[in-house]
Amino acid sequence: MSLVVVNTAPSRAATPAWRVRLSHEWRGESWPPGDGTVFQRAPWLTPLYAAIAAREPQVAPLVVRLEDGDGVPALQLPLLLRPLGRRIALEFADLGMTDFNMPLLGPAAPADARAARGAWAALRRALPPHDLVRFTKMPVTLAGRPNPLALLPGVRPCAVNGNLVVMTGDWTAFHFGLERTVRKELERSWRVFEKTPGARLRTVTDSGEARHVLTTMDTLQRARMAGIGQPFTLDDPVTADFYRRLMAGLGDHAILTVLEAEDELVSALLGVRDGETFVMIRLAHAADAWRKVSPGRLLIHKTLEMLHGQGLRRFDFSVGNYAYKRRFGPTRTPLVDYCEARTLSGLVPVLRAEAGARLRRHPKTHARVRRLLGKPPSREED
Repeated sequence: MSLVVVNTAPSRAATPAWRVRLSHEWRGESWPPGDGTVFQRAPWLTPLYAAIAAREPQVAPLVVRLEDGDGVPALQLPLLLRPLGRRIALEFADLGMTDFNMPLLGPAAPADARAARGAWAALRRALPPHDLVRFTKMPVTLAGRPNPLALLPGVRPCAVNGNLVVMTGDWTAFHFGLERTVRKELERSWRVFEKTPGARLRTVTDSGEARHVLTTMDTLQRARMAGIGQPFTLDDPVTADFYRRLMAGLGDHAILTVLEAEDELVSALLGVRDGETFVMIRLAHAADAWRKVSPGRLLIHKTLEMLHGQGLRRFDFSVGNYAYKRRFGPTRTPLVDYCEARTLSGLVPVLRAEAGARLRRHPKTHARVRRLLGKPPSREED
């Protein structure tokens, strides 16, 4: 079911009229075919919305489309209306699985702060009731275009950032551009690994086998998280369902590479591609005897080499600043959050988010507060 709402702006030439279209179901089409990350396109959103519908029926999909007064596409926002206790939050379709959230940008997307504020005002008037808006992990720009939501007043830095490697030369230039100790360790690890019986790198192309690999990845990651005293959440029903549905796009959209030896899965890397960009979303590896070859880092290195040979040039290590990512020399790309209370009830989580953002500006105090609250220290800078 869709609802068309027409918002007519005041008759000033500099202020456009906007038309908002709301749909309470995801129909699988990417509209407009504009600029966005891999996470705003149908191959990602279709399995995500399907998993949410099957496993989280209390969460309502909301696809919002904005056009200018002439009907030219401006924005598509893949959203959810999600209950948080007695509150209803308006969020991107994420539930912890999407690394980068933003609208898909059409030709008429606002390009400056004034136009962005006008477009957001039109969107707010058309949206169904909710208590708060919570947009997180938003890129500031994409393909040289501004994210209109990142231009809104009250936007604040996100707690995480992207980690992008752009290879402008050949593979040898990238490899020898790594720090010498990193490069030598990767070369040594590959020599040692190659001597193991049955050692090989391969790409999984069968969706049934891929689902079996995902089960093994769950086991490996669950054991690793238990070993460091952290919860494992990737096997909750909606997340597990989503990853298995994503495997329908294996080869075209999803890429799963593995290192195997001695009839054992040594490491596995799952990512998604969009044009010449590859984004890593899950990495799992065996521990104990395989530590000597750093199987996770080794698989990343060999996967990047393989994909570079296939013409990919942009490799995003996704959010989080873990040490294994820093060894590959990525550039940190900023992300921002936008929170807005729409009712008095929604004010509490918004104020909490603001307090958290202020606290993160003072890392030592932030770490002290986490300890006082009984939360484990952040592992991002390990």
